[in-house]
Amino acid sequence: MDQAAATSAVETSPVVELRQYTLHPGKRDVLMSMFERRFVAGQEAAGIRLHGEFTDAANPDRFVWLRGFSSMDERAPALDKFYGGPVWRASRGEANATIVDSDNVLLLEPADGNGFTLARRMTATMVATIYLLQSPVDSSFVRWFNDRVAPVMAEAGARPVAELKTLQAKNNFPKLPVREGENAFVWFAAFDNDEAYARAVEKFQASNAGKEVTREMAAKLASPPQRLVLHPNQQSLDRSREPYRYSLDVKGDIHDFDFIDGEWTSQQWRLEKRGVGGSDWETFSGKHWCKVLIGGVANVDTAEFPEKGAAGSTYRNFDKAKQQWSIYWVSSRDGHMDFPGQVGGFDGNVGLFYGNDVDGGKPVRVVYRWEKQANGHARWEQAFSYDDGKTWETNWVMEMKKVVSSSRPLQSQQ
Repeated sequence: MDQAAATSAVETSPVVELRQYTLHPGKRDVLMSMFERRFVAGQEAAGIRLHGEFTDAANPDRFVWLRGFSSMDERAPALDKFYGGPVWRASRGEANATIVDSDNVLLLEPADGNGFTLARRMTATMVATIYLLQSPVDSSFVRWFNDRVAPVMAEAGARPVAELKTLQAKNNFPKLPVREGENAFVWFAAFDNDEAYARAVEKFQASNAGKEVTREMAAKLASPPQRLVLHPNQQSLDRSREPYRYSLDVKGDIHDFDFIDGEWTSQQWRLEKRGVGGSDWETFSGKHWCKVLIGGVANVDTAEFPEKGAAGSTYRNFDKAKQQWSIYWVSSRDGHMDFPGQVGGFDGNVGLFYGNDVDGGKPVRVVYRWEKQANGHARWEQAFSYDDGKTWETNWVMEMKKVVSSSRPLQSQQ
């Protein structure tokens, strides 16, 4: 089914830096907000490619990010242009005040000899596994990993989506140190959420094949592997996807929302300031009761947000003739229904629903993005476009987890 997603070129990098910063307590969000507002565009203007910015699930004072270059010859002048330019000079002191250590950097290249990217592969939970080997990563190790290890990982639900190895080259921008004298092999796996990763680990560790490849890998390692459970910021996630293409002709199926029937809990992230390039988010929880009606033609759900003192309800109906869903939201704050709402449908596990609205007096185009996930999980996002669909800003994200298999009676909202 037509999901109205434009196909765009993906930029890859033959030279990559994996950068892990240790920050002063409580300063991670400060730096990441500054990074997004000031440093992304500045680095891109210098010819540097940003491949993702992440928080570390195990360490609230770590910021992890990836950047790439078209070649080693281009790396030094690109870094000199950025770090010697006005953007960094204006913010250097403020940024450095958040950082304890920024020297944990691996200089890498794609293990398969092709360009590196996480575009179209990035999900809400990315896991980077770092192996430090006793000897350089050669073609025989890469072949062994792909023939022996990767299939076992994939069977457990942790299929590698990208692989990197140490780039055996001198650091040609010594102002920024990198780790030297190591033989690193780094691979990434993508998961819907942290629970999906935990299930994959459990399945891998319980399997005989998993035990065997773990023993084989241990014989090759110079030190225990490091695993980083990473959460991309929303801007990185948005940049990694196909761009939205506004359309009121996206089709769906009558059973698209069968999954929603039941009781759910959620975690919400909402952009504090929309339409101004903001990167600060408020978080709160939600409770949801959803019911599929009249054979799937309609469904309704109510949502409560206790910390916000607010509630709302969503109404959806499927037009059989048009093969299309319409979605309408009503807030307890004003009782207004956002008619004519959004229209669209699912293609596989991803649904796109487009419409028009007004935000702060400005006309906006709206997209809802639904993602069905395994084991009773789902993800919803809302994005606005203030320029007739040329660019989009995600301003609300909801991660849902089903807590019972059948819905309880819908409750009245005050």
